[in-house]
Amino acid sequence: MTGQWWFAGDFETERMHPGANCIECHAGNGAPDFSFAGTVMGAYDDQADCRGIPDVLVEIIDANGGVALSMTTNIAGNFYSTVDANAIAMPYTARLSYDGRTREMLTPQADGNCMTCHTDMGTGGAPGRIVLP
Repeated sequence: MTGQWWFAGDFETERMHPGANCIECHAGNGAPDFSFAGTVMGAYDDQADCRGIPDVLVEIIDANGGVALSMTTNIAGNFYSTVDANAIAMPYTARLSYDGRTREMLTPQADGNCMTCHTDMGTGGAPGRIVLP
């Protein structure tokens, strides 16, 4: 846990609501539509609005084993993309790289809404939050 929190409500910024379900919240609200989004957190059980980890490389690996998309977490630990997900061979996995270490997702996915499963309790087989390698 970073011990730093988001207190600015729905103030529109890329730093908002780390750990929250970005894609679900943005859908239909006039906000940017993300195809992939999530937060790299400090611990598996971090609560929403606890600031995550910046400068983590998040790569989407397509069904053919190639890097289809690269994102870097911002100061809140958030990453996101508006790239057309239909252009990526599904299912995909994700790979995190940070400080010379890597971690790869084991279970292929077809939905870019990372925070659906990567909650503070973990759902859908996820161990909890997305954390550093």
